[in-house]
Amino acid sequence: MIDVKTGFLLWVIQAGTLAILLIAIWLHGREQRHFLWFGIGFAAHATGLGLVGGRGDIPDFVSIHVANVTSLLAFGCWAGAISALDRRQPPLLAWLPPLVWIGCNLVPEVRDTFYLRVATHNLGATVGFMFLAFLIMRASFSSPRYRQMLAVVWSIQALSSISFCVFVLFDKPRNFQADIIGLWMGTVALIGFITAIIILAKMLMDRSEERLQALVRTDPLTGVLNRRGFTEAYQRLQDAAPLPGIGLLIFDLDHFKQVNDDHGHQVGDMVLQEFSNLCRSLLPQRAAFARTGGEEFAAVLAISEPRDAALFAETVRLALAERVISTQAQDLRITTSVGIAVSPLSRAALDQLMTDADAALYASKERGRNRTSVKSGSRIMTVPPTGSGKADRDVDGRVDRQVAILKRIAAVATSLDD
Repeated sequence: MIDVKTGFLLWVIQAGTLAILLIAIWLHGREQRHFLWFGIGFAAHATGLGLVGGRGDIPDFVSIHVANVTSLLAFGCWAGAISALDRRQPPLLAWLPPLVWIGCNLVPEVRDTFYLRVATHNLGATVGFMFLAFLIMRASFSSPRYRQMLAVVWSIQALSSISFCVFVLFDKPRNFQADIIGLWMGTVALIGFITAIIILAKMLMDRSEERLQALVRTDPLTGVLNRRGFTEAYQRLQDAAPLPGIGLLIFDLDHFKQVNDDHGHQVGDMVLQEFSNLCRSLLPQRAAFARTGGEEFAAVLAISEPRDAALFAETVRLALAERVISTQAQDLRITTSVGIAVSPLSRAALDQLMTDADAALYASKERGRNRTSVKSGSRIMTVPPTGSGKADRDVDGRVDRQVAILKRIAAVATSLDD
């Protein structure tokens, strides 16, 4: 049978190797803080076990108190990693396990008695494993199946730790050699440790794959979908849309080349980002938005009637026209022309919708820019530009944007719905 010190050494090598690997991964992508938290956690775990394994060769204070506190600190780091994956702040209760050790060892009898110290360490580990199981069950990353599996593993380890705690309180071993059951409990802990690592590795691999897939589908400048992502989003919307129609909108920022020429590409990039943020903030629930090239963007909406698409387009167009984009040189006002194509869901085809929306966009530019045109069948209708009459103002004299938009859309609604 492997002696205690050899078992500690093997465990230290395994945990230490994982710590080095995870910290190295974090160094190549420092925005992924969960790798750092996991790495520090395994480093603390390995350091604590290594110090315990050095009992007799190093000062007792180091091999007992520093070792156990360091080992139990790992639970707080692992909780920090789970919180980072779940985009939450690490909870303060995650640091309870080392506090259990410190608090109990303030009692002289606990501090000076081997079996009471062993029981205290296992009590702290029980608290740590239970808290990790709680965190992983309330997390939202990865699949519920993997989260449940990990929660079960940590719950079993918590049960094992509390069982061992109760056992040593009754058996009262005087040292590691006298603790035969501890070897079996250590085996259970090692199996749980390895199983948890395998499940976590699978969860992290799946998450990394999801991030890579998201990067492939996302425009790096604006953070919205690119053309490939838009095509896939369109297909998903068409397959699952609860409404009878599809509306495809193409936005083209007016005179954008002049913005780049007069103010530089950095300002141009700022304009693209501002417009993307505006559209995303106004986008309906059953919709997708993308940058399809240069200063051209597209949106696809599930609609019940064509005027739904026109309402969204006009809301965006007016909101952009009223927005002031501040630069170091001067404040800018940007406008957009919009082309819309609509189709019944049963006959919708992306290529044809893009062609029809392009034709409507061309009509918007031909008719003065900063306006919305809709192609329905063989006809292209342009929504009248913003009026300034009394009918477009409320009792306080302020423009009620949505009411004004609906009134202008109503002017072509009969034609749109035919």
